[in-house]
Amino acid sequence: MYIRRDINIPVREIEESSNPRSSIELFFRSDRRLQLARLLLSMSQKEEMAAGGDKAATMDIQKDDIETWLVNNDTVDFQGRRADKSRTGGWITAPLIFGAEMCERMSAFGIIYNLVTFLVGNLHLSRAYSANMVTNMLGTSFVTCLLGGYVADTWLGRFLTISTFGVIQFLGLVLITLFASLPEFQLPHCNEPEDPCHAVHGFKLAVLYVALYLIALGTGGIKACVSAFGADQFDSHDPREKKQMMSFFNWFFFSISLGALFAVTVLVYVQEKLGRGWGFGITASFMLLAVVGFLSGRRYYRYSPIKGSPMSQIYRVFATAFRNHKLQIPADVSQLHEANPGYDRIRHSNQFLFLSKAAIKSSASNEDDKSGDLKASKDQPPNRPAITVTEVEEVKVLIRVLPILGTTFMFWTVYAQMTTFSVEQALIMDRKIGRHFEIPPASMAVFLQISIMTMIVLYDRLFVRCARHFTHKSQGITTLQRIGVGLVLSTAAMIAAALVEQKRLKVARRVGTSKGMSVFWLLPQYFLVGAGEAFTYVGQLEFFYNESPTSMRSMGTAICLCTLSFGFYFSSIFVDGVDRFTQRGSASKGWLANDPDAGHLDYFYFLLAIVSLLNFFLYLLCSHWYNYRIKQDIDDEEDDSLAAKSSDSSDF
Repeated sequence: MYIRRDINIPVREIEESSNPRSSIELFFRSDRRLQLARLLLSMSQKEEMAAGGDKAATMDIQKDDIETWLVNNDTVDFQGRRADKSRTGGWITAPLIFGAEMCERMSAFGIIYNLVTFLVGNLHLSRAYSANMVTNMLGTSFVTCLLGGYVADTWLGRFLTISTFGVIQFLGLVLITLFASLPEFQLPHCNEPEDPCHAVHGFKLAVLYVALYLIALGTGGIKACVSAFGADQFDSHDPREKKQMMSFFNWFFFSISLGALFAVTVLVYVQEKLGRGWGFGITASFMLLAVVGFLSGRRYYRYSPIKGSPMSQIYRVFATAFRNHKLQIPADVSQLHEANPGYDRIRHSNQFLFLSKAAIKSSASNEDDKSGDLKASKDQPPNRPAITVTEVEEVKVLIRVLPILGTTFMFWTVYAQMTTFSVEQALIMDRKIGRHFEIPPASMAVFLQISIMTMIVLYDRLFVRCARHFTHKSQGITTLQRIGVGLVLSTAAMIAAALVEQKRLKVARRVGTSKGMSVFWLLPQYFLVGAGEAFTYVGQLEFFYNESPTSMRSMGTAICLCTLSFGFYFSSIFVDGVDRFTQRGSASKGWLANDPDAGHLDYFYFLLAIVSLLNFFLYLLCSHWYNYRIKQDIDDEEDDSLAAKSSDSSDF
C-alpha cells in the first residue's frame, strides 16, 4: 500500500512510527519531501482526533489530503514528479513569467518602434524600403514561432526552448548595439541636396540584417512557448485554477504592454537624446535580465512532458485514413478505436469524416460484417500502432483552425502601419508639449499601449462581468467573438487614419508645412488599434491554446502567432504593390512618395480599410462554420448523456 506511485514510502512504515518527528526524518531521508511535509507535521493532531478509531480510515483521510494538493493533469515539477499545486505553478510562478516577458518585450519593442527612423534618418534608406524592412523582420519573428513550437513539442520542451532562444535574441541585441556604436559602421555625414546621402550597403547592411534576424529568431522561439508555458502553470481540471487561467492571458498581455510602454517612452527617449548605442545597449541588458529572471524560477514551474513530434501524428492519421479509404465508418462511433482512460480525450465529430477512417479498428467481427456497419478488408499488420479517435480529432482541430488563421491576419497588417507610416506622420507634425519638450515620433506608440492596458483592465474587471448576464458564459463572450470585435476596431482605425491624413495634407498644401497641426490628431488611430489588439491578440492566444490538442500546445501557439507573421508579410506585399502601381504612368511619385506632402497616404489608408472590411465579412463566415472542440474528461462519467449530442453546432 503506497500513498503515491512516485513517492515510494510505504504507509506501513509511517504507521509503525510512533513518533511523528521520526516519520518526518524518514521522509526527508528519502528525499520525497515536496507533497507530504505538511501532512507529516500535522500527523500527531490527526492521530489524536482518530484516537480509538480505525487507523486505516486515518490514512485514507491523509491520502485524500495529498491528492487535493496534486495537479489533475500530466504536468510535473523540476524533479519529474507529479506537481504539487501548493508549491508550484499558478500565481506562484505567474509573476516570474510576467516579469521575464515584460523585460523581453522592452528589448524587442525598444528596437522595433524606433527602427524606421533609424533606417531612414541614420542609414539613409528609402521610406518604402525601410517600412518593408521593419515589417519583414516582424513577419520573420513570428513565422519562426513554428520552429520554436516544433522544437519545444519534439525535443527540448517549453522551458529549455524559451531559455535557448532567449540567448539567441540577446546575441542579436548585442550585435545591433555594436553596429550602432562602433565607428567602423557609421556613415559619413551628409547634407542633401548639396551633399547627397548614400544609403548603407554591402558588408554594413549585411551585419545589420544578421543582427535583426537573430533578434527575430529569438523572439519567435520565445513567443511560441511562453504563453503556453504560462498556461501550463494552471490546472484546467481544477475549477479554481481554470478560472485563474482565464485571467492569466489578460494579465500576460498586460505585462507585454507594460514592457512596450517603457520601451516607447524611456528607451526611445534615450535613443533620441543619448544615441542609438546607449539605447540599444539598454535593450540588451533588459534581455539578459529576462533570461536570468526566467531561469530563476526553475524549481517552481510546472512542466508539461514532451509528447513527440506533432508532424508525425498528422502524417500517421492521413496515411492510415488513406489506407482505410475503402472501409466504412461504423454507425456506432463507439466501435472506433479509442485510448485507455486518460485526460483530454476528445469526442468524435462529424466533420472531415474521411480522417475518421484512420480510427477504424484493424479487424471486425463477423457480426459487424453481416450488419454492414463495417466492410472488412485486409487487416492492418498487428505491429502497426493503432490510431485513436482522439488523435484523429486532434488533427481535425488543426485543420479547422486554418480558416480562422487565414482571416485574422489582416488585423496585423493594420497594426504594422502603427510602427511605420504612423511614425513618419508624427515626424512631420507638431510634437511639442510646452516650450522645451518635444515628443519623439516613435513615442506616440505610448498611446497605443495605454489603450491596450486600459482595455485589458476594463475587459477583465467590467466587460466580462456584464456580458455574463446576457450570454451566461463564464468568459463573457466566446474567443471568436472577441477576435471579431478587434477586427472591427482595426477597420475603424484605418478610416480614422485616412481622415486625419486628409486634413494634414490640406494643412500642408495650404501653408506649406504640417508642423502647425498637432500630433495628437493621430490619437484616434492609436487608441482604436490598441483597443482592437486587446480584443484580437488575447482572443487569439486563448482560442489557439484552448483549441489546440494537449500534445500540440506549443505548435498551436505558434500557429496563432503565424497570423502576426502573415499580417506583417502581407503589409510588405501590400505596400510594395501600392507603391509600384501608383507610380506607373504618373508624373507623381505615387501614394507613398518619400515626401509625405507629395503623396497620398490617405488613399492608402482608405484602401486598407476596404480590404479589412471585406476580410471581416469572410471571417464571419469562417467563424460561423467553426466547431469548438469537445473535451471529454474520462473520469466524469455523468456526462455520457451529452455524447449523443452533435458537436457540429457553431458557437461564434
